[in-house]
Amino acid sequence: MIVIGFDPGLTNTGFSVLESKNQRVTLIECGLIRPKKDKKLSQRLHTIFNESSSIISKFNPKFVYVENVFYGKNIQSAIKLGQAKSSVMLAAEEHKINCEEFSPREIKQSIVGNGSASKEQVAFMVKKIFKLDDKVLKKNDISDAIAVAWCGLNRS
Repeated sequence: MIVIGFDPGLTNTGFSVLESKNQRVTLIECGLIRPKKDKKLSQRLHTIFNESSSIISKFNPKFVYVENVFYGKNIQSAIKLGQAKSSVMLAAEEHKINCEEFSPREIKQSIVGNGSASKEQVAFMVKKIFKLDDKVLKKNDISDAIAVAWCGLNRS
């Protein structure tokens, strides 16, 4: 079974493709969707939608999983993250793929065993589980996307 995890963001949207076969999970591909910072919001969201759609089309997953927006001190940031998440969810719907959301706490609990884990702890566990080096995980958005997909596999 192939699943895709997304960590949505307007600057960097991390993605990961995991395959679960015979009780073994393999990382197939991971990376970043990087809309140009100088573009209008609508153009950036369109880039996220188009590139998410291309990734979904390429791998034809059984599920798409996204990290739910974490409400912080800045409500404007939360709104923009929600818009990025919506672009990914629309891409999944366009392909008739089931899309589920997980809270940051659920994701951290799944991969680290502690819902209050730091981003560094998540990255450490992702590196350990998938035997990755720092070059692959150049941004936390990638390790977060891998953790999102991992959480989805563990919940399905």
